[in-house]
Amino acid sequence: MKKNNKLTVIITLTLLAALLYFGWKNVEISGRILGEKNIGVLLVYDLPGLSAFPGVLPAYESVLKEEGVIYRKIEATRLVTLPPKIMAEGNAVVIFPDSVAKAIPKEAALWAADYLEAGGSIMVVYDAGVKDKLGHYLSQGVFSEQCGLNYIRYSSLKDASYASGKLKFKDQDALKYFEIPSGKLSPAGFISGYTYGALDYPVAMTLLMGVTPDEILAHSCFPDGSRQPAVVIRKNGNGNVFYANIPLGYLKAYGDDLLLRECLRAFLFKRLTLPHLVNTPYGKGGLVINWHVDASPDYEGVLNAYKKKLLRETITYSIHITAGDFRDRPGDAIGFDAEGKGLKYVELLKAFGTIGCHGGWGHNWFAENVENKTFGGKEIREYIKKNKDSLERLVDYKIDEYSAPSGMHPQPEMTKALEEGKYCAYYYDGDTGAPPNRTFFDGKMVSDKVIAFPIMPLFKYASLYEMSEKGVTSEEMSAWLNGILGYIEGNRTVRLIYSHFRDIGPYEKVFGEFLDNIETLQADGKILVKPMSYFAKFLQRYLKTEFSYEQSRSRQVVRLKNREGLEGITVAIPSDNTYLPKHDGFLLKEEKGYFYFTEIENMQEQTISIDYVNPRTEGEKK
Repeated sequence: MKKNNKLTVIITLTLLAALLYFGWKNVEISGRILGEKNIGVLLVYDLPGLSAFPGVLPAYESVLKEEGVIYRKIEATRLVTLPPKIMAEGNAVVIFPDSVAKAIPKEAALWAADYLEAGGSIMVVYDAGVKDKLGHYLSQGVFSEQCGLNYIRYSSLKDASYASGKLKFKDQDALKYFEIPSGKLSPAGFISGYTYGALDYPVAMTLLMGVTPDEILAHSCFPDGSRQPAVVIRKNGNGNVFYANIPLGYLKAYGDDLLLRECLRAFLFKRLTLPHLVNTPYGKGGLVINWHVDASPDYEGVLNAYKKKLLRETITYSIHITAGDFRDRPGDAIGFDAEGKGLKYVELLKAFGTIGCHGGWGHNWFAENVENKTFGGKEIREYIKKNKDSLERLVDYKIDEYSAPSGMHPQPEMTKALEEGKYCAYYYDGDTGAPPNRTFFDGKMVSDKVIAFPIMPLFKYASLYEMSEKGVTSEEMSAWLNGILGYIEGNRTVRLIYSHFRDIGPYEKVFGEFLDNIETLQADGKILVKPMSYFAKFLQRYLKTEFSYEQSRSRQVVRLKNREGLEGITVAIPSDNTYLPKHDGFLLKEEKGYFYFTEIENMQEQTISIDYVNPRTEGEKK
């Protein structure tokens, strides 16, 4: 070995030793990490921000964990002591979150410039790096040069330096890249919410400093026709920069999951092809069709669905029933009456899916008492249990799915009651358009044991009844329903739609064709349509998977471990410049820059090793 090479090795090892001892001393680690070139995502925070916004960093952590990403947390003053080049060689992606990273040291700008020049990548969110250590606003954001715009203008605009606007992505390509469901868009193309319509999001007033129109993928739009950049992705040096002019973590912490999740997925998985676990069974897209059965007026709808073959044995639904003999008030005799007049309908329905609990005994009565706060925790628990006990006597298995009547699901009280009742999943009208997740409310994770299943809306509407009332045409309905199938398949994600059997009427033909398409896609092995409990139990097992990724110049090695078994767990590994590997016990598919390995045996531990070779010839490429 040449003398200068020896010196390089000694310096590198010394720096790594310093990194491990000093740099990582106070770094919290999630995921079992092996090898020096396996740093993963770094979440940067400052201590005052962590104290002022305690729910924001856990919100990022929760989404990264659910998306199968190896991550660590590091305090900002520690980050700038680490060698940028070695960090870049370690494949680190550095995220400066909103709210908890406002007071980043000014030298972080120089650190980021060197890090990007070495090939690293950063994600800067909203107000990261806008204050000094004393809490005063800076004249320019710490990362403004890298982002191509100044995102703090308090010195000139004062209180007008922040506003709110409606979020609109650049075009269909941008919407697809960020996996925004079509149902989350208003007719004018703004991000919208169930019942609310187009939503307003906080935005900083910016001053352009070199960012180009091609690099701006979304804008915040104002009533006067003006707009501000909202999402930017650009090259800088030899690396990549993502800037989001939206408080993504704060939104997640207070009940809006979708934007944080999809921004992370777009940047980490599409721009950077970061290795990760896939959080769907067998790496396939999944759909929950959740039927709510409220009271005796549903009898006819159930029979009609059965006669018209809108209930199919090849499709396993989530069917939630309010079991009591009254609906609006005790004694009105228009409840579903599951153990009396409704018994034959329960017998029919239980052959087509998993029965769940829909509120507590009287549909409208329970919802109104919850909404008016006449019922507290004691009554909520009492009547949910009464409903559940009745249904369990009829189906002969434990009920563990729940849906709130009229959407009356006060957090966190209701979910805590479900947790105590051993439920695993519930329908939810918060986080709309998002996948199943451990939802946050008022800055805290509500439960790590009961999974929320947000509804997939069509603009302001969710049930077929609402859509019919608002004039949604059969063509629009068909595009929405079948678009969801393409969405879940293409993005390997899970979504929930809901309605009532009595609502199908105007859309019988369209819905039948939708079910035909489901059957075809399921038969081809492309999607799964299952009850929410199926996906919830998978997600809980998936979250217990230990995942490590090790990369060298000649090899990628993945190690997986789960004491409850790895069956159906999928890992995505970058596929560039390698031969298609083989490994017993895995299903293997190559797609969009990744190898997808799916464990088909219920092993507790597995290792995947891929050796680098010369780039494949055209004939060898898939």
